[in-house]
Amino acid sequence: MRSFFPLAATLLASQLASAQCPRETLGTGMEVERCPGHAILRVDLAADDVGLRVTRPSERGQTVEGWASAVPGLTAAVQAGDFAFPSYTPLGLTVGAGEPWSETTDDGGRAILGFDGRGVGIYAPENQVVPPEPWMDSVVSGVRLVRDGVARTDCQDNGCERLPRTGVGITADGRFLVAVVARAATDPEVAELLRAAGASHALRTGEGATSVLWAEGEFVVPSSDGAARPTAAFLGVVDRGTGAQTRLRGVIGDAADSDTFLPAAAITISTLDGREVATGTPRTEGGYWEFTLPVRQYVVRASHAGFRTGCKICPGVAAMDVWCSVFLSAGSGEERCEPPPRTLEVGPWPEARDAGPVDAGMRDGGSRTVGSGGCGVARGPATPWAVALGLFVALRRRR
Repeated sequence: MRSFFPLAATLLASQLASAQCPRETLGTGMEVERCPGHAILRVDLAADDVGLRVTRPSERGQTVEGWASAVPGLTAAVQAGDFAFPSYTPLGLTVGAGEPWSETTDDGGRAILGFDGRGVGIYAPENQVVPPEPWMDSVVSGVRLVRDGVARTDCQDNGCERLPRTGVGITADGRFLVAVVARAATDPEVAELLRAAGASHALRTGEGATSVLWAEGEFVVPSSDGAARPTAAFLGVVDRGTGAQTRLRGVIGDAADSDTFLPAAAITISTLDGREVATGTPRTEGGYWEFTLPVRQYVVRASHAGFRTGCKICPGVAAMDVWCSVFLSAGSGEERCEPPPRTLEVGPWPEARDAGPVDAGMRDGGSRTVGSGGCGVARGPATPWAVALGLFVALRRRR
């Protein structure tokens, strides 16, 4: 469809931005901005206590309140993609809590936002066909609204109708998730609001009566008639410091002999910022240990006379066991564990054969890496770190 008055979208965004928009802190790294006619949710994806959660296939067809009651620490949620009724099947590739929706695929018609278990995200344009991969913890699909900081000005399908709409995006450095939920807007208008709010890449994940913003037990932006509506999938933000628990467990052993365990080893568990949260020794002669802790990333250290102190970084997962065994090498001194950089080296993926033309100046010229925040598609095959992450996620879900 031809361009839909880009000046109108710009003027709307300018008027709304100049209005009084009070901000409210929802939790560590989360805030919501309430504006006339729309609201903006901003989330610091690098904050230790912030996590993302997309609805699993088995959780489909719920209202946001019903889904929130079963997700520990859920603080805010928006719609996570258009869906087919009455099956409540999302349209486009969707992954929730590491579980791909088997009925969904990326057919080259929708853009995607994908995140690993740390909230490190990538954007893939609609002309690329992205398969489910082991690193994917949360994936949503939708109509492209912003690409490389450029808001779309044309309309696809009913994009020029003024409807309730939801858009979700990430900043250029991958640090922040930005969601905009408007009571009545076109795709170009929501795109401009997202761009003005800092999104470098964004897509539309909801429209119509199911387009809502829920936060801390209430609707910041309700449905068009105020009624709670069931949908296929939601994208939720979880405050890991509100009580969601994980169990870290593993063994302490000798790196030189897989059958030799170290039951007298001293174990220390710390947060990434150095706060010590637990200490102890293995519970059995087989070097087995476990601790139940709030969900976040931890550094597990183990020391034993005659061995070099070893360490490992382990991300907690709500209501799940995470294995984090540490094997020590003979010697002295200690290993250093630094969290991996907030980047994802994944792809490239093929282009859809029947994909339509992509906006001039907005086509991938092959593959690229964007910034240092983990928002991009990298050259060539996955790096060893990405392969390791994929193997870790796969093993985590088996154990």
